[in-house]
Amino acid sequence: MAAGRNYQRKGDPFTLKVQRGEGPPCVQRWERQGTGRVYFTRVPVHRCSVVRVEMLAQAVREHTARAGELHPQPVNPEQLAGVLVFDWTPSAARVRVLPSSTALPRPGTVRLTLSTSRTGRGGVGVRFWVVCPRCSRPCGAVYASTWGAAGRLDAEQHVTGCRACLGLTDESQQRHKCLDWAGAVDGSRKYAPDRLGWYRPRSPYTVARAAYVFRASCARALPGFFEKSQR
Repeated sequence: MAAGRNYQRKGDPFTLKVQRGEGPPCVQRWERQGTGRVYFTRVPVHRCSVVRVEMLAQAVREHTARAGELHPQPVNPEQLAGVLVFDWTPSAARVRVLPSSTALPRPGTVRLTLSTSRTGRGGVGVRFWVVCPRCSRPCGAVYASTWGAAGRLDAEQHVTGCRACLGLTDESQQRHKCLDWAGAVDGSRKYAPDRLGWYRPRSPYTVARAAYVFRASCARALPGFFEKSQR
């Protein structure tokens, strides 16, 4: 589209927010080679290191079983979770279980703790939560990103926190209604490299939209062979 006389490029709202210093603590910085335009995007969750509460809860249960073998009285998992800490080293993908009286970890290591809540009918069950080291809220997972607030990659420094604190996103949200999104809908590709990377369409509209994206992409690439797709 031709630019008007008083046309000024303002950029997308998220990039402007990051440039004002109001963005999340970790973003990705991109630059188009043809135009030199700089823009920012959120960091996808599958590009971050993660520690899930299921792994930490399993460690607590194993320590509870070992303590029950050594002590005649039964050990409460809730009490044991309150006296244990977990030192997580994202660069080495290692988690150590230590007593809460252990000295503070060295740089590059994040100390995590667990909290519990009652669940089930009558509150007979126990649910574990990992406490976010940034906002201190209970969450299901803590992430570590090597991208900082300036959008540059730094393998030595990790920004840690829950998904809400770091402003993380899914690749399916960033690439929604694009050609690779359409390929993930019909099962020809995956978003993430792990086994949970498949996109599951929730409605017939999603499948129809993916087919439209395919037809429109073919029409733009080969206009002489494909007609312009109609919605």
